[in-house]
Amino acid sequence: MKLSSRTPYNIAFVFLMLTALWGIVSFFSYHIAPLPEKMPPTLQKAFEADSRPGDRIYLADQRFDQFVGSHPQFNIFPGTGKNASIAAEDTHFYLIGGRSLRHSFAALKDFDHREIAYADGVTLWRFDKAGAPFAEYRVSDSFPEGLTVRSSVYPDGSPRRNRLFVTGTEVWQNVQAGGGEFGGKSRTALSAHPLGGADQWVELTVDPARWQAAEMAFEYGVADSGDCKGGCPPVKITVTQDEKLITLESKDGQWLTAPLNGFAAGRPFTVRIVADKAGKRHFFCDVVLRAPIAGGVR
Repeated sequence: MKLSSRTPYNIAFVFLMLTALWGIVSFFSYHIAPLPEKMPPTLQKAFEADSRPGDRIYLADQRFDQFVGSHPQFNIFPGTGKNASIAAEDTHFYLIGGRSLRHSFAALKDFDHREIAYADGVTLWRFDKAGAPFAEYRVSDSFPEGLTVRSSVYPDGSPRRNRLFVTGTEVWQNVQAGGGEFGGKSRTALSAHPLGGADQWVELTVDPARWQAAEMAFEYGVADSGDCKGGCPPVKITVTQDEKLITLESKDGQWLTAPLNGFAAGRPFTVRIVADKAGKRHFFCDVVLRAPIAGGVR
């Protein structure tokens, strides 16, 4: 049989067509596949048995984003390509994904990881930073649990509405978990907008016993968006526990840390926030609790 001079081109054309068809079928098969609405019970039970309040769960990709709304009791981050870089700053975290570990998380060489549970095509991994003596927890991660809020407007306790504490008469006068930039760097913390006036205050009472903390620190700052260009006085903060007291002041665009040395880690303490002029003070704060990685709440 005599072959046409175009035969190699015909074969290449057929190969390209088959490749294109396979890509189209794969693309639409992926997007029409039913997405999991809830965490498989096996994974949920395994996480609850292994974790502490506020432990972070990162989603490997957007297929599992419905878990965020289905499990509001957990601190779940939606699946984005930035999650691995965010998680790299943690001392430990959990990851939910498919059967294989995503390359971006496998590349976190500073972490030891192990599979906690697998069910229905979904895997739960735990990551621990190698050599870290403590796991760090933040009150903002488990918000609003473990936190009581009062203010000069609501001295008997702030009402809660839609996952925030109302502290004043204006819509922006509240305490909630939110994000801000400090010196160009993004952080998630407690947004606690101060009330205006030296006699007006917002108080946060933190119960660290939930985390069985060994060490504690207070973090705080005025976000870049709240910079008054020198026209506003700093926010004044007082942290008290029984007779122990420390006083602090914010600095615009800076995220600061104050160790709570001498504070009893197993008992509540109170943070009072005051600003003489509060209109432009986009104040954020958080409490870091360091607990042993081994033992503790399980």
